[in-house]
Amino acid sequence: MGMTTLLYYDDSYCTHFAAEVTAVAELEGHPALQLAQTHFYPTSGGQPHDTGRLAGAPVVDVRAQDGGVWHLLAKDAAGHQAAQPQMVGRQVEGSIDWPRRYDHMQQHSGQHLLSQVFYRLYGAETVSVHFGALESTLDLDGETLEAEQLAAAEQEANRLAYQALPISAYQVNQEALSAIPLRRPPTVSGLVRIVEIAGYDYSACGGTHVHTTAELAPVKVLRQERRRGQSRLTFVCGLRACADYAARHALLAEAAVLFSNEAAAVPGLIRRSLEQNRDLQRQVETLAEQLAHYEIDELLADAATVVDPGADPAGDLRVVQKLYADRSVDDLKRTAALLRSRPQTLALLATQAGGKLTLLFGRSEDGSIHCGNLLRATLQAFGGSGGGRPDLAQGGGVDPSAADAILAHARKLATQPDPS
Repeated sequence: MGMTTLLYYDDSYCTHFAAEVTAVAELEGHPALQLAQTHFYPTSGGQPHDTGRLAGAPVVDVRAQDGGVWHLLAKDAAGHQAAQPQMVGRQVEGSIDWPRRYDHMQQHSGQHLLSQVFYRLYGAETVSVHFGALESTLDLDGETLEAEQLAAAEQEANRLAYQALPISAYQVNQEALSAIPLRRPPTVSGLVRIVEIAGYDYSACGGTHVHTTAELAPVKVLRQERRRGQSRLTFVCGLRACADYAARHALLAEAAVLFSNEAAAVPGLIRRSLEQNRDLQRQVETLAEQLAHYEIDELLADAATVVDPGADPAGDLRVVQKLYADRSVDDLKRTAALLRSRPQTLALLATQAGGKLTLLFGRSEDGSIHCGNLLRATLQAFGGSGGGRPDLAQGGGVDPSAADAILAHARKLATQPDPS
């Protein structure tokens, strides 16, 4: 094994090449080839690796290691056949997945341009970058930028893109490096590869890039978010930005059809619909509250009146016993809260929603029954468990079909001196 010559340094547009196999191996279960030279870009500097085909097999990953580049092949028969020991010393054909490569070139060059734009306009330095499959991100130091600042930076990036500024790459030694106005200091020593956007940006970079800024247009900043004292910008460039525009335009056109109106009217129509929905929601909530009070009145009218065994002096206690087939636990809690707001009331409620039984016992402040003890004693008789506060308790874990018997048992216990 030895060094691999990186051909993409000199020509990032080449998609087909031939090279000699210098080593074979198995990496993470994948057959792998190392070549004397390669046009495949390995994952590095935030830019994802290339894919394509090598020796007739799909390339699924590319990794740089100790000066060499390993090409991980698919785990199929073709991949294993291509990585046999007898392949060492043979010439193999390689082809790059060009749409993927070109997309990465556009995003990477676009990031260089945007980073310099934000630095020149606002003094915001790039802290880190990430190139994703659909969107890329740029982390800037400093405070969150205003919408007007983002728009101005995007406009400036596109203005520079349409000037078709040449983008070139070259290597310099440490002595010459001091004369280059790098945006960030390099992380390597010795010969340093510089990617220059003609007279505008100078970056130490080992990635693949386009020939001119014209290939970056359009440049679009999609959104901004605050992250640990930094500002994260999500952006797209070139063909990816065109695809994003087409998708968003299709969504807007679909919304316009739904509203039977033109696209320009959609935002206003959505705002009006949201306001109408909020008004309707308030009306629904008001009606639901009124309906709930009617329900409480009916439940209390049907409630049995017993003597509160713990009250001093002795007093009457209205016992509401109700089983619901599908009422949610949250709705059950609201019903219990309304019942507890009425004096001299004990609520024994249950719901079978979701195929399981949930019990909720509650009482008014002037009652003496300990609901937690009552629920615990009730469930113990049926193999369940639960408990809670003196005024409110919740439990379950018992057969839903026994709901009526459980509530009847709870009601019986409630008339005893201490249901614990």
